[in-house]
Amino acid sequence: MRKRGNLTISDPHLQALRVPHLPKYSRPKILLVDMEEETETILKAEGYHVSVGSFGTPYRVLKSDDFLPVIINGSLPPDFAEHEIVVVELSSGTLLNGPRGEKYTSLGEEDWWASCSNGRIDPRPRMMADARDSFGTILSHGGIFIVFADKCISQKLKAAKIQISRIHLLDQRSVSEYNRSPIPLSDFYLEDKAQLSYNNWSFLPLSNSIYLAIDPMVGQEFLPTGADSPLSQLLSDHLDGAQFSCTLSPRDAWAKVDKSWTTLVANKYGSPVGGTITPMTGKGLIVILPQIQDKARFLVKLLKNVLPDLCPYPFPHVEGARWVQQPEYELPKVLEFKSKIQQIQEEAKKRVIAFEEAIEKERTVFDYMHDLIRGTGRPLVGAVKKTLEVLGFQSVVDVDEEMEKAQDKRPKREDLRIHDESPILLVEVKGISGLPRDAAALQVWKYIAPRMREWGRIDIQGLAIINHQRNSPALDRENKAPFREDILTNAQEQEFGLLTTWDLFRLTRSYIKNCWKPEHIKTLFYQSGRIDPVPRHYEFVGVLEHFWERSGAVGVRIEAAEVRHGYRIAFELPVEFEEQAVESLQVDKHPVVQAEIGMLAGIETHLTKEQAKKGVRVFRLTTMI
Repeated sequence: MRKRGNLTISDPHLQALRVPHLPKYSRPKILLVDMEEETETILKAEGYHVSVGSFGTPYRVLKSDDFLPVIINGSLPPDFAEHEIVVVELSSGTLLNGPRGEKYTSLGEEDWWASCSNGRIDPRPRMMADARDSFGTILSHGGIFIVFADKCISQKLKAAKIQISRIHLLDQRSVSEYNRSPIPLSDFYLEDKAQLSYNNWSFLPLSNSIYLAIDPMVGQEFLPTGADSPLSQLLSDHLDGAQFSCTLSPRDAWAKVDKSWTTLVANKYGSPVGGTITPMTGKGLIVILPQIQDKARFLVKLLKNVLPDLCPYPFPHVEGARWVQQPEYELPKVLEFKSKIQQIQEEAKKRVIAFEEAIEKERTVFDYMHDLIRGTGRPLVGAVKKTLEVLGFQSVVDVDEEMEKAQDKRPKREDLRIHDESPILLVEVKGISGLPRDAAALQVWKYIAPRMREWGRIDIQGLAIINHQRNSPALDRENKAPFREDILTNAQEQEFGLLTTWDLFRLTRSYIKNCWKPEHIKTLFYQSGRIDPVPRHYEFVGVLEHFWERSGAVGVRIEAAEVRHGYRIAFELPVEFEEQAVESLQVDKHPVVQAEIGMLAGIETHLTKEQAKKGVRVFRLTTMI
């Protein structure tokens, strides 16, 4: 089902098609999928061998919780697998008012079924799934895919068939009537159900979400990249009136399939909205583009001026003198350079794979860190226990585990106990979706008195560690004041501590990064009230007031403790503490040895503009490590 443009009789390209089309060039064979008729008209007039086809058009259905069979309404030419260039329009255009066609299989055979919950069914993934292997073969043999991108549209799809005992209920309906007004088909009516993970980008194996993250975002502001690239230059000339409806982010899996991503154009925030995918072997090319206004004439220039140099294979008619660049005729030194390039690419691939394996190993070893800020229940308790041990605590007891081993049937109390020193520290761990309430924050306090009676000692203290708003990214949470004032007052009066797992995460990250010692942080956990994750060997100096990007210096207002040349200081960034030595110190643009309280001290720094925000706290180290 091709989309038709509004061409007039006077259009010379349309008039040219009134005679039988005899392509000037037998190759490349170009397949246009769901493109406007104008594109076919203009490319044929330019002498190209053009065929057309369609993945289909989405259609309306009655919105319900039922499933309907996917009715295919597109078609591809029988020889579509023999084309060298495939141009795909992913914008679906206008919805059809209903399905056009018949069910793909008989009622008792397995078929694709789609949910009606959105009031529409998109048949394109079905066609794409059938064509995907053939398209992959075209690409692997040096073919070119040009894709005009649209947002990724997912729908609930199942491979299933109607239960045999239900088929007789449908025999009295014609197929056309059944397609438009089906009987309810819940999961109860379907058997052998299997979820299908296809969408409107599933025409190539490499265009799915495993390799490419496709996120919805609409806009019209573009930032072309790669100014020296002929393809980027051509694209820049056609961005007037263009728009995009998605951003494209290549995933780490690219390296594992020998493919590389190059951004052609980005939105105002720097996210790619167009790019190329090329194999390391140099064969084949995928060009993903935003919605250009004049696609037909853009494609003419692309085919004439750009693609023959990027991918010569499909363009034998423009090879010209380039035959001398074939290996049989190429200069020996050039062949040597090409061989070195290939060696570098192979070595780079091996190094990337090695780093990916190292990343996976690191994530496995330190996965408890992520459980701190996303977990709840036993995984969160285990993560807190592991973290406390990493921070230097020697005797951390998992109370539930201890009671299970002893077959102790008494009611469970605190989650963890720390026996390193006096007082014994009772630790209650909670993972919650909102902000801490009294019940979660004060629970540990209720365990202190029973433990005092049970053990006959009074040196027992409590600590509540809470993963609040755990379903949100940690930096987006309410971290400045997660506890209500009443909770803070109770914690101070009852002498127990309050700590968020985000602060524990930050403390641990800095502990590892800056090579702190256990004695620098262990006493923090015995404090009352909200625990500020600042190590004991840090002394507050002041706050950052200015950043001079050209000179790479910050202005620190000295409020509590002087700073001397040679001191080590630390900046409290959103996640970690960044430490550095004071190697250059100025006051009023004059070098000084010491900056006193009240002064604005200029200090050279390696912080970036994004890190050196006004209000960042600055500390000095009271002991050298």
